[in-house]
Amino acid sequence: MKKLDLHRTRHEDAKGMVIRFVEANWDNGEEAEIITGNSARMRGIVMNILDEYCLSYQISRMFDLNNQGYIVTWFE
Repeated sequence: MKKLDLHRTRHEDAKGMVIRFVEANWDNGEEAEIITGNSARMRGIVMNILDEYCLSYQISRMFDLNNQGYIVTWFE
């Protein structure tokens, strides 16, 4: 599984990092995890980009509802 960890990343740098991550893994059919921490603003940045690329995603996993610090997406 591919992972992008945005801990200790400034919000203004996150957009470029997420775009590069998405484009590097585009259409590889894999699941990926983007670690956002508990920042609602960081989650919003990531979700906006995933929406722009029309990628499906969910905040955390069904069995890990107590940890909202990451987003799972699928590169399809």
